[in-house]
Amino acid sequence: METEDEETELRQVLDELSYPADKVRIVICAEVHDLGIDVRRRLHHLPYRHYSSPSEVLAVLSSGTDRS
Repeated sequence: METEDEETELRQVLDELSYPADKVRIVICAEVHDLGIDVRRRLHHLPYRHYSSPSEVLAVLSSGTDRS
């Protein structure tokens, strides 16, 4: 996935959301917090659905199923 620092920063941002959260809210939150371009690009490729927790978002990103 990303570097350890990017993953930590992403986790902190995801922790701020209330869940369930859909892809749009996750992407907007990442943009508002000005996460790195690579992280935001990966989030843009998340499947559109509701995610129940930050761990679920990270699991989808790590699994590679986020690619369109």
